Amino acid sequence: MLGHELRTPLAALMGYTEMLAGADQLTDAQRRAWSASAHAAASHLNALVASVLESGVEGLGAPSSSRETVDAGALAADCCDFVRPDASARGVTLHGPRAGSGPELHCDPRAVRQILLNLLANAIKFTPPGGEVRLDATLEGAMVVLTVSDTGIGFDEARRRQTAARQTAARQTSARQTAVRNVAASACGPGVGAPGPEAAGLGIGLLLVRSLASLHGGEASIHAGENAGTVARVVLPSGLSAPANETSAGSTCASHMMVPCLA
Repeated sequence: MLGHELRTPLAALMGYTEMLAGADQLTDAQRRAWSASAHAAASHLNALVASVLESGVEGLGAPSSSRETVDAGALAADCCDFVRPDASARGVTLHGPRAGSGPELHCDPRAVRQILLNLLANAIKFTPPGGEVRLDATLEGAMVVLTVSDTGIGFDEARRRQTAARQTAARQTSARQTAVRNVAASACGPGVGAPGPEAAGLGIGLLLVRSLASLHGGEASIHAGENAGTVARVVLPSGLSAPANETSAGSTCASHMMVPCLA
């Protein structure tokens, strides 16, 4: 889980610093934009580490008790900047809202970034070159709706590929564990070489999305697009009043994390 969540902001930080170091000529606007994106990625990385130091790995699956009122459009635009180098490298066009376009959202910004980064990374991964990924932030009544849509291979095919990948990983893990146990048993006797967590993290991305959305008093759903691709929809309360289950976030995280979900 920790490796999964650190990978996206770390990749963004490395990507933008490499771009800054490798570009022969930069305009002031480019330098400011890339530096701001690198700083945002580093800040999110720092927030993740702080959460782990405070609450352990379980803290990554639950929002903190502190809340801020933020512009959902600006938060979404930052997340698009995080994954833009990856999208460009894969030949995928990424569309996001403008910073300052609203609506306002009362939330733990670190947790909402986790939600959006996981959904965006998933959409980019399953969208072939020439495709598009779009992130929208809108207000529906008292709820903020965050929607990630893509023109990729579609929900059913993505689920089939993920299932096949998990089965392959499980077989490889089993073979490695058997080999380790055999070697350890021959060298040190039986009882050595217990199974390890080599396959941990498979499917964890959207489990985190559902956990974090639920503990914010909202919900997340994923379904096939009207014509093609996949649509992920996260609905969160926009009001300043805390959700009823917010105070029990730490104790309920584990139960939400067990809900099966595509990743």
